[in-house]
Amino acid sequence: MIIQIIYLTVLFIDTVKSLVLAGKKGLSSQNYFMVYLLVSLCLELYGHYKVYVGEFNFAYLFNYYSIFLIVFFYRYYVMIFPKKFEKISLAVLMVMLGYIGLFTKFYGSDYENQLGILVCFYFIINALMWFYMRLKNLDEKRITNDPHFWVSCGLIFWSIFFIFRSVPMFFLKDNDPEFLNVLRMIQYCANIIMYGSFYIALKKFEQYNKGKIRI
Repeated sequence: MIIQIIYLTVLFIDTVKSLVLAGKKGLSSQNYFMVYLLVSLCLELYGHYKVYVGEFNFAYLFNYYSIFLIVFFYRYYVMIFPKKFEKISLAVLMVMLGYIGLFTKFYGSDYENQLGILVCFYFIINALMWFYMRLKNLDEKRITNDPHFWVSCGLIFWSIFFIFRSVPMFFLKDNDPEFLNVLRMIQYCANIIMYGSFYIALKKFEQYNKGKIRI
């Protein structure tokens, strides 16, 4: 499918870009974003390989990937939040992980759809907290020069579409599979836009490390 190829290509380009930047300036130069991209690319390639060989026993991996996303982006945002937000961020993380441990079967063999929805809400909470922090402290620096702006926009955009697709997914699977396929295509488009936004973020990280912009 062409849309899947485009999506994987954009993700691959992002990962290579982050690897090159990490090689030049170190992982901290991009707030360790390379770790997230590399894990995401490996999982996507593995999943597509399993589908290609006719094996569909890998859905459980996305449960652990969802937990990884929550932990990673907690670490990502807590490094850029003011100290007054750190306790709030930690409390939200503990609530999320506690809920996952008590009320989801993340250890099962099937994908837990509610895990994906939890990840989306976590992304939105952190991104909105960052926007609140950034807009409350306006200065002469352009917000679009800040790589965290592009990361946050990408996460919010992707999360909204994922929730829109995931909530009615099982109902549509039984009652309107054609529309579910349309939503799947839209989700791939959302993925492409999100990773396109991440590429801009990596460019901004690169410019910042070269001293061309301030964030």
